[in-house]
Amino acid sequence: PKLLNSGVMLLYYYEKKGLLVLLLLIVAFIVIPRQIKHKKTDAFLLQTPHSIADSIRMTFPAEQEPIELNSADSTTLVEIRGIGPYYAAKIIRYRERLGGYYRTEQLKELRMTYFNVDSSAHLFTVNPGLIRKKDLNTLTFKEVLRHPYLEYEDVKLIFNAKNKYKKISMDTLEKRKILPVYKLKKIKPYFM
Repeated sequence: PKLLNSGVMLLYYYEKKGLLVLLLLIVAFIVIPRQIKHKKTDAFLLQTPHSIADSIRMTFPAEQEPIELNSADSTTLVEIRGIGPYYAAKIIRYRERLGGYYRTEQLKELRMTYFNVDSSAHLFTVNPGLIRKKDLNTLTFKEVLRHPYLEYEDVKLIFNAKNKYKKISMDTLEKRKILPVYKLKKIKPYFM
């Protein structure tokens, strides 16, 4: 008897839910279209669109201004959908290590799993004039090694050239072919 009683109660519960769904469908497909057809839309819409263009403007948010990566703070970065506090901090930390971004594609180097840089590239802009260039002659081995584009062997080659030529610059690195061309292209915006 208890099992039969609980079975009847379950059937009654789901039957009530079914009636509620049926009622919602009737309202959605019969009542609302009739209200709209007879221009009695005030009860259902907050604002009556006057044209198709108005209705599109009502449903899509306004275009967001691109964010400049070299000057943005974490509060600004978090406003972008898909970037939370963790990714914002990661973007800023990497910017500090680099000295600044010279292309938005550099965000791919961060390997952000839950944020697609390719589809969001239009949300960012970069001002290469804000990059902080460093003088190779005044930096220590550890400071140069801290740059994400240089490995230990690269820095060793730079400092061997610095000892040999007494002064080192990007021109010297290029003319003397101390580093491979692809590496020089990557670090050129960051060193004098």
